[in-house]
Amino acid sequence: MTKQTKLILIIVIVLVLLIALGVGGYFYFKKKNQKANSTQTSTTNADDFTAVPEEQAQNGAGWKIFKNFAESYLIEYPSDATVENNDNPATPANGAKCVKISTKYVWVRIASRNIPTDMPCITTSFGTEWSNAPDEQVTAAGPTYTAKGMIFQSASMGTYADDYTITTSSGDKIEYGIGVSDNDSGTTKAQAKDLVHKMVASFSPAE
Repeated sequence: MTKQTKLILIIVIVLVLLIALGVGGYFYFKKKNQKANSTQTSTTNADDFTAVPEEQAQNGAGWKIFKNFAESYLIEYPSDATVENNDNPATPANGAKCVKISTKYVWVRIASRNIPTDMPCITTSFGTEWSNAPDEQVTAAGPTYTAKGMIFQSASMGTYADDYTITTSSGDKIEYGIGVSDNDSGTTKAQAKDLVHKMVASFSPAE
């Protein structure tokens, strides 16, 4: 083998090694970036509901915090409550312009200040069995508001339900209510009222 042939062979081997290193490096960093993106996505999804430990909720143990980052507000809710996108329960609540939080006896619906005027969220019509409810005072994000509402009650069936609405100083609308029955010993009207008022009071908009 001549010196020239050896030199060519060495050059070919070096080129092959460089190409191999380049290809290997490409796939290594591609896989590393995919893993990083997957971790970031998982973290974002976890924040759809609560990233704040229960002990940090102002209402104490047994409460969680729902943070709607896209609509700039948070609200506390009992750990047994359901948080959902009111318009499409199959999609995440974070980012929804109409969010419903409910337990068996109470519920709160929030229409964000950015909701389109043609998007239904707050109840505007009731059946004939409903009548005007007495105004009540409720606190939300600090100030106290006079809530207007409707009421349904039947002495014969032992049922009571109400539906109240306020518009906060931030422009967000909050509709809330309770539904209890004398035949269900799970909670009383007073207990349900206290619970839903705590939920509404914990509402806090971000400036």
